[in-house]
Amino acid sequence: MDKKRLIHVCFILFFCLSGAFLCGEGFNFPEPDQVIMIRMRDGRELPTAIYFPSNYESEKLPCVLLRNPAGPTTPFALAHVPLKERGYVVAIQTTRSGLDPEGKSFPFLTDGWGELQDGYDTVEGLAKCPWANGKVGTIGTSAMGITQLLMAPSAPPSLKCQYVRFGLASMYHHATYPNGQLLKNQAERWLGYCARDPGVHSYVCTHPHYDDFWKQLNTMDVAHQVNVPGVLYGGWFDTFIQGTIDAFVSRQEQGNVGAKGKQKLVIGPWHHFWPLTMALGDFQVPVAGIAPPVDVSPERWLDFYLKDENNANDWPTVLYYVMGPFDGTPSKGNTWKSADQWPPAAKETPFYFTQDKALKSTLSTNQGSLTYFYDPNHPVPTIGGRNLFLESGPKDQREIEKRDDVVVFTSAPLEEDLEITGRLTAKVYLTSSVSNTDVSVRLSDVYPDGKSILIADGQYRPGIHSKDEVLDPSKPLKVEVDLWSTSQVFAKGHSVRVVITSSNYPRFEKNPNIGLLGEYSGKSTIARNAIHVGNECPSCIILPVVDK
Repeated sequence: MDKKRLIHVCFILFFCLSGAFLCGEGFNFPEPDQVIMIRMRDGRELPTAIYFPSNYESEKLPCVLLRNPAGPTTPFALAHVPLKERGYVVAIQTTRSGLDPEGKSFPFLTDGWGELQDGYDTVEGLAKCPWANGKVGTIGTSAMGITQLLMAPSAPPSLKCQYVRFGLASMYHHATYPNGQLLKNQAERWLGYCARDPGVHSYVCTHPHYDDFWKQLNTMDVAHQVNVPGVLYGGWFDTFIQGTIDAFVSRQEQGNVGAKGKQKLVIGPWHHFWPLTMALGDFQVPVAGIAPPVDVSPERWLDFYLKDENNANDWPTVLYYVMGPFDGTPSKGNTWKSADQWPPAAKETPFYFTQDKALKSTLSTNQGSLTYFYDPNHPVPTIGGRNLFLESGPKDQREIEKRDDVVVFTSAPLEEDLEITGRLTAKVYLTSSVSNTDVSVRLSDVYPDGKSILIADGQYRPGIHSKDEVLDPSKPLKVEVDLWSTSQVFAKGHSVRVVITSSNYPRFEKNPNIGLLGEYSGKSTIARNAIHVGNECPSCIILPVVDK
């Protein structure tokens, strides 16, 4: 293993060990050297823990800032305290939501570019401290990644770089209502943790339309205001992966002069809580996927921008892991690739559904339909995928596929490896006995022994974005389902499988079939749904196929 790869592996192991120690195995990080109160523009003061290097005397140093909605003592925050020994002052701030024990406010509302700009005020406040040299970088995972991304459009002059792990670009599109569908388990569990007030909870979970409330939490709309370089670091089975990609693309292509063309994207075969566990669904993180072949550690990024060290010349714009069989079967997958932009070059290739439940690259002239019934009282359960609180990762879907309320389409065994890298979309022509029901799509890799391993999924509710999308028992409606992005090699001898039904619960809220915004309350009706196939209704999944 070369030196750069070894450095990143050590960083991963450090995170694993620090997380274990902080969760009760006897390791204690030092108490902060100071706790200062930084004043926001409305007069509110936020407590900020300050850590100096052990040998600190009086020199002026750059600062690494973490802004944490969960408070100053969480493992992912404290794990960065050792950065102080590299010559940084580490600052960990508790945001307003972290100071609200009753959970009466929705987190992040004062962390962006609006009337209140807590991120901006914090950066500039730190830059003026007597120990500061005027350079501030930010770092953090999950919620601490979100606070970074919201801060960036406010463009504080002293902010020099960001390192964002498992963050998102839009709270609506990537965390709460992807495709206009409520991420039920994730939203309710997360709100129960940080926004417990019934009014906040009710508003978020019954407010599916993208409006002014959600716009203030969408950084893509204001990417042109971002003026700072950043690393966007994510995983293919992270609940926010499309948010990580969209944050990168918007900043890289639309950012101001200090941001445009100065972003990095790193995607591995990871879930949201990587690297605190090596488990990945039914498997383990592949050995090759533990660390990229290039050192992409935050230390390297911070040293480059806060210390002017010329140490990042071999860091590609995009570094991503192409997944392959998780059981170690040889293939062209399970390897790292680099690119100058996202997505890499690929050909959007339709795989059509057929009457005999096959997936084929050619469109049949025969018309047909396949019928299934959806009962909201017996939804198809969530098994793996991109989740926050539910088990995530590549898990076997065969128990789901045995049900009579799903339709399964499977390709013939592949004659050669098939790589797909990019965004996935399914187009399903549907009729229904009700005016509104959901379309749920899962993409699986079928192994020679029969395992059907989930790679990506998505769900869509017709009518959520257009009143013209009304289901009819006699006229098929084309429903487009976004399965977000992935990079996967389906190995020779494996098959590609698409499973279609009308639920994926509790990942997504279930549709009671009684109207577009009908909240599930036990009152429901059973829907008789039909998927139409053939040249007049070319139902298919469109995969971004990479040339050999």
